[in-house]
Amino acid sequence: MPLHPVVQKMLDGMKASGWKGIAQTTPAEARAFMAARTAVFGDGPEVGKVETVEIPTRDGKIRGRVLLPKTAPVALIVFYHGGGWVIGGIDESDIIARFLVHETGAGVVLVDYRLAPEHPFPAPIDDCYDALLWSAKEAANHNVPIVVAGDSAGGNLATICAMLARDQSGPKIALQILIYPVCDCDMETDSYRAFGAGYVLTAADMGWFYDHYLQGDKQKRAHPLVSPLRARVLKDLPPALIMTAEYDVLRDEAETYGKRLAAAGVKVWIKRYRSVTHGFLRMQNLIDIACNAMTDIADIMAATVGKKS
Repeated sequence: MPLHPVVQKMLDGMKASGWKGIAQTTPAEARAFMAARTAVFGDGPEVGKVETVEIPTRDGKIRGRVLLPKTAPVALIVFYHGGGWVIGGIDESDIIARFLVHETGAGVVLVDYRLAPEHPFPAPIDDCYDALLWSAKEAANHNVPIVVAGDSAGGNLATICAMLARDQSGPKIALQILIYPVCDCDMETDSYRAFGAGYVLTAADMGWFYDHYLQGDKQKRAHPLVSPLRARVLKDLPPALIMTAEYDVLRDEAETYGKRLAAAGVKVWIKRYRSVTHGFLRMQNLIDIACNAMTDIADIMAATVGKKS
């Protein structure tokens, strides 16, 4: 399908602005650009309660944001933001969190994990797993199941946390929601060849992200805690919803990861959204496809952890 006209308009606007692409910037410039674009997507709906918290980790405290519905939550979603482990934050993901609360009836914990290159691999993973442990206690206080979720690099961190929880006898996770996740370092897939330039996230951008996250060590790209598709054992992981975008370099690796999970006996839903690019879920106020994707999340949440009250 052709690109959605709103998506095409946004791409055209980025080109007209003179934006040179993430791979041609410094981390500080890329962070500023992403933060500035947050206003484009508008605000999410009101929720029952929003609280800024400090989450204890093995290396100190990180910031978090807890959003709760107006009624008792049906689950607690630990959400890890995207941005290639280098950019982004909880403010940029606030719109997704608010729609998740509104549509699913769950609470959401947004995790402000440390970013590379200042804090390279495995620091973001350590923060995210420690935040999962803290969130599991919060979920127990509400007597609700826990879900891990994330978009892009956040989806990568979510499924890695699910693996760590399995291997370290950690919290029982009811569901993984993996939104156009980074799953493998192979940049020679069909989707990379087709959409590697000019569609929000480029092949050059991904190389830039990997280099900052791994301090230029290309061998580490194949580590299973970086490329979960390369993990030897995928059985006994939580059910997974894997959401991909038609015009996204990460599409094929994410769908292959879903197929490998299914082959390992994991319950999997793989959903590809046509005519959109990487990052489309933040466009709740702009395109119907993003709204449909949020409805899909709510439906699968209802099937796995319970319906919104």
